[in-house]
Amino acid sequence: MTIYRLIAACQAGGRPGRRLAPLLLALAGSSTEAAPQVPLCPGLTIVTAVSQPSGDYESIKRIESVDSEGIRLKYSSEAPNTGWFANPDEPVIRTVAYRRVLAKDLVSASDYQQVFTADADELIPGTTAIGTSMAVLETLKAVDEATIRISLLPAATPLRAGEETQPNAYDFFQGGTIKRLSTVSIPVIVNDRPVELAAVHARGQVAFEDSEFFFLDDEQNPMTLRMRLGIGAIPPMDPMLADTCAQMRKDGVPDLLNACLPEGGDRDTLQVVKISYQCEGPALAGGGGPGGGGPGSAELDLPDGGSGGAAGGGGDGGKGGGAGGGSGAGGAGNDGGAAGDQQSGDGGAGTLEQALEETGRADVYSIFFSFNSDEILEESEPTLAEIANLMRKHPQWRLSLNGHTDSIASDSYNLELSRRRANATMRALVERYGVPEDRLTAAGSGESSPIDTNDTLEGRARNRRVELIRFP
Repeated sequence: MTIYRLIAACQAGGRPGRRLAPLLLALAGSSTEAAPQVPLCPGLTIVTAVSQPSGDYESIKRIESVDSEGIRLKYSSEAPNTGWFANPDEPVIRTVAYRRVLAKDLVSASDYQQVFTADADELIPGTTAIGTSMAVLETLKAVDEATIRISLLPAATPLRAGEETQPNAYDFFQGGTIKRLSTVSIPVIVNDRPVELAAVHARGQVAFEDSEFFFLDDEQNPMTLRMRLGIGAIPPMDPMLADTCAQMRKDGVPDLLNACLPEGGDRDTLQVVKISYQCEGPALAGGGGPGGGGPGSAELDLPDGGSGGAAGGGGDGGKGGGAGGGSGAGGAGNDGGAAGDQQSGDGGAGTLEQALEETGRADVYSIFFSFNSDEILEESEPTLAEIANLMRKHPQWRLSLNGHTDSIASDSYNLELSRRRANATMRALVERYGVPEDRLTAAGSGESSPIDTNDTLEGRARNRRVELIRFP
């Protein structure tokens, strides 16, 4: 019986169980070694990326709390303001939203409310938010197909849970059947390390359009790692459509269906590029895999005969090629890096500390910046605190903070952006965390030192980083 089944049974019986014990998972090895299990716990942070000509931009989902009722998460994004009504004085659109997902919906819901909007009810009963449910993944693996419904909520539409309200969230769901094709490996940066996560690849007709999903192959946390809705549904613009789109823009009519894309493409996309976690409280994912009962699992007070299941998830859909985000991207659309000191389950040194001790260098990925800016976002605070803690623990250390970008935008622009962000990181460590200034230096390399290809979204995500270099 999995932890999710225990939680669902506890909730059904109306008796909250004992708090789940904190779960800290060790990270070991490189991408060629076994990938870590990703726990659904407070502090789990999932970053998705979207590609645009002006640069990649990102959205951040962070689990705020976990209890016997379910999970609460925060979504934040900054997307370039390129719409027809764009105000030149407001270059980015910032969205912050909170969502609660019930444990029973993590178990069995087939409605996936992947769209996040600022004007929204926090709880949409009967839906998941950042992945599918345990039941959907189990069904895919057992009989090779499952039904699922996806939200097609238009951009800027209020998200309401009450069915008496018109329109409400449930009015925008469209469903279909997806079939499991295979299990594949998806490259993701997990706690600063490039790994290959096993994902169940499923494809089918959803909302009468060809769509595909890559769900993390973990019944306790089947987050969406990649998604494409309406594959090839938007044809390239022909002259007639180009004239229509031009007239729409002149008249101030928004392109809600993204039909005015010169090269055409998919209706909506998502790709997770980074995952990090420092479990700051109880975790819903047991350490023993899908069967539960392993390290990190916990017993709950259950009603007689109770059983059930649950699951979690990560990722977000959004409109216009994905729910946008504004942090961590390189070139014209942001550069980022730095992650926390993840502790191993046996009490050993964290991966950041270990890398700096053994090699004197560490690439880190979770210092997040406002889009096209050196303003540090609040989601970066755990990482900054971890670096400051390491500096206090090792008073002899001195660090160079070296910023890196991808190759989008010009060389000179990327070089200047990387320098400004490295300096902003140094100022934050000095001014907010008390690290002595004479123990830090800052520099920027722009796009000159890539560690992966700049031809793919995940490759560019690896190149956008802050490199910590320890020196005598």
